[in-house]
Amino acid sequence: MTITSCVLSYPIWKFLRLAMPFRLKTDITILENNCMQSMASSAGYSTGGTMVLANKVLRLLAIIMFSFFAQSHAEMPASSKVKMKTGVFVLGGIHQAHEKAKIYTYQRMGQIYEKLKPDVLCVETLPKFSADNSFTGTPYDFKKYVIPAAQKDGIPISGIDWWDNEKGKKWEELQDQASNDATLQKEIDLLGGMFKLLNDYFIRSDFREINSEHVTRMWAAKDRFRNDVFEKHSKYAFLKEYERMRNENIAKNILDTVKKYPDKSVLVAVGIAHKYYIEQALREHEIKVLSVDELPD
Repeated sequence: MTITSCVLSYPIWKFLRLAMPFRLKTDITILENNCMQSMASSAGYSTGGTMVLANKVLRLLAIIMFSFFAQSHAEMPASSKVKMKTGVFVLGGIHQAHEKAKIYTYQRMGQIYEKLKPDVLCVETLPKFSADNSFTGTPYDFKKYVIPAAQKDGIPISGIDWWDNEKGKKWEELQDQASNDATLQKEIDLLGGMFKLLNDYFIRSDFREINSEHVTRMWAAKDRFRNDVFEKHSKYAFLKEYERMRNENIAKNILDTVKKYPDKSVLVAVGIAHKYYIEQALREHEIKVLSVDELPD
């Protein structure tokens, strides 16, 4: 800094003398040059040391403040954290499609639970398997990531599924027959195309979009079309009937849980194919159904 100021002082003074000859009549003297280098040296010393010291102090303060806020957040009582509102939110899982999903993954299901922190969990498993804590047959996305988090929190977990072995077997057999029935080929291809479009959308989207009202209505419309197709063929009418029975019983089990735990936030973890029917049944019984827009950010 000192040497630079000495070297630059001469050409700068020469330039100023040419620009203002009426003010500067003589060349810069050794004494003036010495004053310049002294001031430049002191300015450089003070600003350089101050900046280095300030930088270190700011870094130290940043570390201290970060540690303080991180510890404060970790110690924050659960009651002060943002939770679900009182009511029921139906979280539609996409089961095996979670494996291919880019955002709505298996792990994301656990993150959603941790964000919502419900008071009660209703999950797609038979009541007897939630009662014995085995959760046999529960879809992987719920059994692996949602149920363990609920168990850790110690909240009530209710199995809400319904299945009749004899009728369920008949339903599965008719499903296979319908998918291979040449007289239904056009309709089956159309249904397959609709399902593929929805599945592709699920792979690229997060839970708020997948569980939105417009996607739920779209899924309901797909099912109505499917049921209309099967109703025209008496052979397959049982498919709609059995699905209606299952959805009715699932909705009944949820209603029983909501009545058992009034004024609580209830998370229903179920396959997305059941979502529209459950929400409709709950609203018919004047149960508050939460939309994704009403959930914590």
